[in-house]
Amino acid sequence: MAKPNKFTFYKELHTASLETNCSHHKLKAHALLQDPTQKQPSINAFLGARYSRSADSVVDIAKEVMNKGQDAAKRLESIFYGYGHKSVGDMADLFLCLENVPMITAMRIFNMNPVLAGQERSTRFQNFEKPEFIKLPDSVKNQPLKDEYEAILNTHMKNYRDLLEPTRIALMQYFEIDEEDKQQVSALTARTFDTVRYFLPLGLQTSLGFVMSARMWSDMISQLGSSKYSVENDLGKLIHELLTTPGHSGTDYIPEADGLVRHTENNYSRKESTQAILKILSKEFSHDDNVQISRKLDKNLAVKLGTNQTENLLRHYQLLHHPLSENRKNKVSDKKLKEISSIIFDKHNHHNQLGNVGQSGTVMIEGFADFGVLKDLNRHRSMERFVPMWNDNVNLEEELNRDDKHCFFLCNYLHIPELIGLRKEYEKRLSATYDRIRKWHLGAKKVIGEDMAHEYTSYLLPHAHATRYRFYGSFDDLQYTIHLRSRNGGHVAYRSATYSWLKKLAKADPIWNGLIEKLPVVDPASRDQFIDRS
Repeated sequence: MAKPNKFTFYKELHTASLETNCSHHKLKAHALLQDPTQKQPSINAFLGARYSRSADSVVDIAKEVMNKGQDAAKRLESIFYGYGHKSVGDMADLFLCLENVPMITAMRIFNMNPVLAGQERSTRFQNFEKPEFIKLPDSVKNQPLKDEYEAILNTHMKNYRDLLEPTRIALMQYFEIDEEDKQQVSALTARTFDTVRYFLPLGLQTSLGFVMSARMWSDMISQLGSSKYSVENDLGKLIHELLTTPGHSGTDYIPEADGLVRHTENNYSRKESTQAILKILSKEFSHDDNVQISRKLDKNLAVKLGTNQTENLLRHYQLLHHPLSENRKNKVSDKKLKEISSIIFDKHNHHNQLGNVGQSGTVMIEGFADFGVLKDLNRHRSMERFVPMWNDNVNLEEELNRDDKHCFFLCNYLHIPELIGLRKEYEKRLSATYDRIRKWHLGAKKVIGEDMAHEYTSYLLPHAHATRYRFYGSFDDLQYTIHLRSRNGGHVAYRSATYSWLKKLAKADPIWNGLIEKLPVVDPASRDQFIDRS
């Protein structure tokens, strides 16, 4: 029998915490409360709901509530169904911090929630001397499988530690860093961490903080509960318990909006519709054998203006089936489109959306990038985006079906000719690890089943892993992201990626030439750009 989760209430700190009693992960959820003595987010939602159906000022409505001592949560219950859950739930903001989640789960959460405001702990500020990973559960009795899983994770971390100092020295010498200049040393430290983080595995634990409405927390709990990832199932239950269960362990903890965290049952509509549609379309999808992924971003990049929503949707399904395939038009008959349409509108409506597979936009950018770059660009939630590897239904075997050397990208600094020796050391270590990951995945499927093998193989992948992405944006979305992400202060990898977007956009539409003329060329070999962290 599973042990109950451990609850702690810090009334004076306005914090309630819940952590799992589990052998293979140490998930924690913390609610940062606005006022531990009352349900302030529920009061805010009630005032907003009353305001929309009244001619009075919100000040008068607030006086009515406070002077009469009305219980906002109870009043909400009485008007709840008249407004509909979502419109009221959107007005109650809740601030949670989630700790010890896998790094890939942090990416997936940012990806699945387009309106959250949040931050993840930077890898620059974490101590990896004693790293914490997501482990295989005790229910897995095959010890050799467990040993190899942990050995691969530890190999990634050994590579990280082994090459930290050689990387720092190589960058210091090439960029002629003055060790008496604190600004230059600070830049060197940050750039070194940015370079070696490519070894960090996605099963490494991280922490993140989110502010979302009660409606969106409800949706997240529902999606986590239906995830293929068992750790995400546990995380969804933990969040739900923290947000909805009052008086833990005899305390006077008051959940801030428990009446608005509703409809949190597991929602399998996305999984079921995707599986049904992939079954219909599998014969239509072309597949490219021996896919070669260029390390030059421009060669992997495609830009399209004025996209077609149906073509985009079909392309997304194709990428789940063949993640490495080239973007070729596949003819789909009207009969099959009608079948697909029936599945979509049978499974999805205003309560159950398609999620990222159904996202599209005016301008499409498709290419390959490493997980580190995608993690950073994923934070621009005004852009629609589709990353097959963040979807439960991706064909992981085909994702890994390429030569070891084509499985990953390295930091742009390592492609400076003078650093070729260091680059070859990175490549040798990563290539050897990929061979082990592939073998572990095949063995794990036979022992623990396809879903668990998929989850835990994902934890073994490094930040260096190169995978397909599709981003969509308006003119304003793109100019904002390119302006922000190509400037000197950021990680050179996403700076190079977004500048490559700009070059492709300028070739497709001359209106982007003005931005080409304004922004400096991103140059990984530039000393000035290296030390500039402004």
